[in-house]
Amino acid sequence: MADVLQPDSNSLQIPSENVSTPSSPATARNDCSITPLTPSPSPRVEVRPRMACPFSVVIAIDFGTTSSGYAFSFTQDSEAIHMMKRWEGGDPGVANQKSPTCLLLTPDLRFHSFGFAARDFYHDLDPEEARHWLYFDKFKMRIHSTSDLTMETELEAVNGQKVRAIDVFAHALRFFREHALKEVKDQSSSVLEGDEIRWVITVPAVWRQPAKQFMREAAYLAGLVSPDCPEQLLIALEPEAASIYCRKLRLHQVIDLSMQPITNGLELDVSRPFDSSDRYVVADCGGGTVDLTVHQIEQPQGTLKELYKASGGPYGAVGVDLAFEAMLCQIFGEDFIQSFKAKRPAAWVDLMIAFEARKRTASPGRTNALNISLPFSFIDYYKRHRGQSVEAALRRSNMNIVKWSSQGMLQLTQEAMNELFQPTISKIVKHIDLPEPLPPPGAVGGAGAGTPERREIRATMQFGDTEIKVTAVDVMSNRSVRASIDFLSN
Repeated sequence: MADVLQPDSNSLQIPSENVSTPSSPATARNDCSITPLTPSPSPRVEVRPRMACPFSVVIAIDFGTTSSGYAFSFTQDSEAIHMMKRWEGGDPGVANQKSPTCLLLTPDLRFHSFGFAARDFYHDLDPEEARHWLYFDKFKMRIHSTSDLTMETELEAVNGQKVRAIDVFAHALRFFREHALKEVKDQSSSVLEGDEIRWVITVPAVWRQPAKQFMREAAYLAGLVSPDCPEQLLIALEPEAASIYCRKLRLHQVIDLSMQPITNGLELDVSRPFDSSDRYVVADCGGGTVDLTVHQIEQPQGTLKELYKASGGPYGAVGVDLAFEAMLCQIFGEDFIQSFKAKRPAAWVDLMIAFEARKRTASPGRTNALNISLPFSFIDYYKRHRGQSVEAALRRSNMNIVKWSSQGMLQLTQEAMNELFQPTISKIVKHIDLPEPLPPPGAVGGAGAGTPERREIRATMQFGDTEIKVTAVDVMSNRSVRASIDFLSN
């Protein structure tokens, strides 16, 4: 999660006049009472004296695919974690610790709202007026799936209009910044300066370097930190953050007591904290990705030893939503679904919200069907578009696992729900069965290829799994050389 200095030097061949320091380093020397992860295998463990933390508060943003939130703690009492609590909208009387990752822009591309406020306002718009507003939902993973990600990469709103992705992410992060700072101010007895705040943004383990740099650039644009103070922003892997949390738990908090293993005929002591004999897997199952880490605690220093490289894949709950959309296309026709999404974007969002609510109640042991309300505009639009009723379309599709109820709802049988969930579940299970082993010791880089001009440099790297910082010395001249790695250039 935090960067660790690799003690060995390695000779690299490079084709250019300069070698690299990335434009987005994450130097985490002072990491406010969070013990750094130790890359494994490690030639030796270097125990450094603890430095005074220069930050007064740490604010961590969990920017999720389906929902987002944040938490913060003051470094003088780092064990007291304050969860966000000031969300508007949602269910009346319920304290929402997360909000839907939904962003709404006005027709002239100005920020309007985020989260429940964006979802509810968009829902209440007149259908014709809604076509001019830009609503973004579950947009996070699109920067991972874009192979040529740049600062000019665009995201498509529900109405089909496109906006620069960096602006969409910056709007969302700026909203979190304002929201979090207001709450921190209410909790603090003193006035905090901007440089007293350490910001943390979590990203999936599956993200490549361009996506991580993209998130950092969006944070700069949103005003979280200045590009001149990159150490104020830490890009952390989601499963590693979860693993550090798990390290503080006692065994009974993570082990299903009904499945408690027996060791040498004796019951396992589940009241004790984790120790060096415990190895554990953290599976972070989110909306967009499922990320895995396998760690072991190293004693006496208390660092985490990485047994397998942090990995993941796009196996999150969004896959179930896509399967539901494919099922609707099979029943009503893909051309109709695409037309409905374009002409009635707000009603489409309503339909997916209704499915999300019912999806959360699904379970393997459930035997009764799940009822999903179709928006009136869906029923009316289909009759206008096809000249027949929704019920007639269901009969014609011969899809026996989906029925039409007398209350005017789609009935998804248990078999139908299994069909929607199974592809995503199978991918998760397959990924857990095939972990990617760590590279051999010292494998921290590679040589340039395909160019006759090469210079030998000796590099020292600071790296975790988030960002890489390289300092280098030209072997011939013994001079330090410095350049930038830009993962977002064309």
